[in-house]
Order: sequence, then structure tokens, then C-alpha cells
Amino acid sequence: MALVLALWRLDHISTSLDTATERVGVLEAANASRKATQKLLTQLDTDNTKVLTDAQAQNKALFARVGTGAQRLSVPARCPVVRASPSPGRVDDAEARAELDPATGQRIVAIANDGDEAIIALNGLIDYVNAGCQPVK
Repeated sequence: MALVLALWRLDHISTSLDTATERVGVLEAANASRKATQKLLTQLDTDNTKVLTDAQAQNKALFARVGTGAQRLSVPARCPVVRASPSPGRVDDAEARAELDPATGQRIVAIANDGDEAIIALNGLIDYVNAGCQPVK
């Protein structure tokens, strides 16, 4: 009877060890997946931060150039033209443009910059959600 009891305990311990080994394997796989996901998220954060920083630097430089007048902005315009005769140096079908003053140009650049930053942030969020919610292969 003692031998049967000892064999039963040995079988029970062996089964428990197998179950524990399986659990360790599952936990190690989950940990590896978590580490891979964390590495991917860190890389995405680094990449998106660089994109945002580069865009901000370009936008800041454009804002400064527009403010100093080094970069001029213009918009298409339709102006009534009063001419007695066509001027020899002008092409009649050339598009008429009106130049914006620097302050107005800066306001337009600032609005565009805000939009660019929002798009970059949204794309970063989309990348983060897609990477964090989908299993890494």
C-alpha cells in the first residue's frame, strides 16, 4: 500500500511539474512578446518625435523668413485691369497674384504649422495603437 501511495505521489508531483513547466513557457513567451512590443513602441516614439522635431524646425525657419520678408507669400487674385494697350513685356494670360504682408503670412504659416503638428501627432497615435494592440510576430 505504501508503494502505491508513493507512486501516486510521484505521478502527482510529475504532473504538477509538467504543468508548472508549461506555465513557465507561456509566461516566458508572454514576456518576450511584451519586450518586443515595448521595443517597437519605443522605436515608434523615437521616430515620431524626430519627425515632429524636424517639422517644427522647418516651420520655425519658414515663420522667421516670412516675418523678415525673405520669403514672400502670395495668393491668386482677380484684379480689374485698366489698360489702354497691352504692355509689351507682359503675358496676358499670366496669373495675377497679390502678395501678403509679413504679419498675415506669419498667421497663415502658424495655422499650417498647427495642422502639421496635429497630423504628425495623430499619425504617431495611430502607429502606437496599432503596434500596442496587435500581437508582435
